[in-house]
Amino acid sequence: MTFIYIVLLIPLIMLAYMRFEATKFKVKKVFFTKNINHLKVIQLSDIHISLLRVDVKKIHEVLKKEKPDLLILTGDYIDSTRQIPAFFKFLDSIKGNYEILLCFGNHDYRVFQKNEAGLRKFTADLERRGIKVLLNESILYSKNTHNYNIIGIEDFRSNRYNIKKALSNCQSNVTANIVFSHNPEIALELPENAVDFLLCGHFHGGQIWMPFDIEFKFLRNERVCKLGIKKELNKLNNMIIYINSGIGNVLFPLRFLSPPEITVFYFP
Repeated sequence: MTFIYIVLLIPLIMLAYMRFEATKFKVKKVFFTKNINHLKVIQLSDIHISLLRVDVKKIHEVLKKEKPDLLILTGDYIDSTRQIPAFFKFLDSIKGNYEILLCFGNHDYRVFQKNEAGLRKFTADLERRGIKVLLNESILYSKNTHNYNIIGIEDFRSNRYNIKKALSNCQSNVTANIVFSHNPEIALELPENAVDFLLCGHFHGGQIWMPFDIEFKFLRNERVCKLGIKKELNKLNNMIIYINSGIGNVLFPLRFLSPPEITVFYFP
């Protein structure tokens, strides 16, 4: 009888732990320079507002402490138009003395799959809140004596991405070309030596860890997974890729050995 109790107890303990892990984010710092005159960027990804279990106040505390120049959000915010007010509330809660840039992810595009007018309104409402929505376009960001092309590319799965258009207005003689997009698969479409850094998400770091990379080898069809590009820092075609594990969750609010992540980048 004791053995039966133990067998029943183990899944409950595991479930409780996975629910707990979904509430505790890690702050990861990635240094591309030690120079004090750096560009400081924070990335949030895969918020999935309906299944977000991280305390938003704690996210804001990190942002206040780190004082980034830019906050970049790399997609997957909502799964229904009903979730838009909650997402806007989230954005209002994390605003600070920094610019916020974002692109959309496959979940966001799925919501507006047959509603282009709705997507335009969603974009306009974000911009009215002071958010820069970069969809196949770039801005020039300057800090101290350094200039950066910050480039947002639409999600790979949406088939709306237009790399040529996104890069068309980039300035020459900049310190770095920094691209952000939702799905890391876009890395295989970017021309060699055109991009220095790519920030993306989508994979959730696995969300529920499986041995032998089962998720990335068998449950995902992205080609980058076959190249071993699945989380954190990677390099491809002279481009540095960072894949953020996200702060939200899909399907269920559980994580296992893949905690939510806020990433702080120090660019030269």
